[in-house]
Amino acid sequence: MSASRIQQLADEARRLLKGNPLMASTASLQRVATRNLLKRRFQYGCTLATASKLTDCSAGVEALSAYFPDLANGGYTRLLELPPAVAGPVTADPYRSSVLAAWMSGLARSLEWQARGPDAQIVSGYLQSDLIASDLELERQPARRLSCGIGLVRIESLARSRVMQALLRQCMPNYHGSNYPITDDAELDHIADHLERAFALIVELDMYGYQRLIAGLHTLHVGVREPPCSFSSSSELPGSAIIVLSRERLRDGDHAATAAQLLHQAGHVLLELYTTSAAASLPGEFQYVSPYKEDLQTFESILHVVYTIPWECAFGMACLSNETNPERRAWKTAFIITYAARQVPLIDIARKGIERLGGDVLLDLPDIAAIPCWSSRILFLVGQLLAEEPIAHRQAHFAERQRVLDRQAWDIGQMLLRGKEPVDPRMGRREIDDSGDNVSLWYDGKFHVIVKTPDHAMGEDYGHYAATIRAVAPSEMEAM
Repeated sequence: MSASRIQQLADEARRLLKGNPLMASTASLQRVATRNLLKRRFQYGCTLATASKLTDCSAGVEALSAYFPDLANGGYTRLLELPPAVAGPVTADPYRSSVLAAWMSGLARSLEWQARGPDAQIVSGYLQSDLIASDLELERQPARRLSCGIGLVRIESLARSRVMQALLRQCMPNYHGSNYPITDDAELDHIADHLERAFALIVELDMYGYQRLIAGLHTLHVGVREPPCSFSSSSELPGSAIIVLSRERLRDGDHAATAAQLLHQAGHVLLELYTTSAAASLPGEFQYVSPYKEDLQTFESILHVVYTIPWECAFGMACLSNETNPERRAWKTAFIITYAARQVPLIDIARKGIERLGGDVLLDLPDIAAIPCWSSRILFLVGQLLAEEPIAHRQAHFAERQRVLDRQAWDIGQMLLRGKEPVDPRMGRREIDDSGDNVSLWYDGKFHVIVKTPDHAMGEDYGHYAATIRAVAPSEMEAM
């Protein structure tokens, strides 16, 4: 591929980044953040009011409520009388503190688990003011602070907290703290320098993305390990993300890859801010099959994937013109094309899901309606990148795309054989035989006969890191 063509595609990717549908005006984002504050304030207030009624819990409730100015001094008992509020910067908003959110979530769950008669001793476990203060100190006084203001906290600190470690395991199911190396000061300096360079690249190529990144994140929990790297976030850890960089990434200085993955997480945090602040919730049924997760997902989780991965791919394309090593550029090109291939069915699924939403939801969240269109434009640009590849590479990528579609049909078939009705506009006529063990299915214009496997997990467990499909499918059905 010629240098001029690479530059042309990179410039087009940068133009697409400027059209990011959730890059609303500062005033609009301020309204979203304020709605998030008011919604969480009411939720937290109700939780504190319930806990305060238990014997020996009032002192702990008062100490915890002190972190939220309007709820302090018994304000949680006067929720309907509280004055309006306006969200401040993410670093000053206690309702976007990951630590306070984790402890409040634990407190709420302890009350829900014992709805018929809460045990004060169990509830008080989430009212330990000294432990809360210790966790919060790490967030407010991080080990390092980047020039953009985001703090860096060692991931080992997160793992040592009884409440925070549960969320760490949720974000990183394969995390085993005892097997992870302790991040020493030299490595922390190396991580900080690497992230500074990644942020500088984001400023250069996606200024709007950078603005939303620093407006949405106040903390990065960081660590090192052997490959691969790991980037994750959670709705229960607002304002923060977990980043474990590999020593290989730090050694090679691949700042473009780190920058793209940072924006991916920023996309999750931004979309989560929109959806959690909305008055009307997105539907929560597990009705969609994801070719990234190979499982049933809610519409909201599908929307997250359709939003964040194209953003990451577009940024990766914008970086190609900066890559001077031909071998590395070829590898990155192949990665972008392969990574985006699974968006082929997902963008249509997201578009169909938006069509099925009630009018109230779209009135409340109008910006999300533009996500599939924006993502499809990025996918079209990836197609142009593919067209520049040698013919042998194009054939391999087209074969991979077909494997994705075949695997999607196979997963959908397993759901149909179990009485589920997944939503996918590429799905055509289907017929289950009399035995109930085989389904004939048209998918994306191709005919499939799919045999029921004995151990294909299903149901809501898909949304909670349950067992994924084991290697029982024919090898030709296995996605890369």
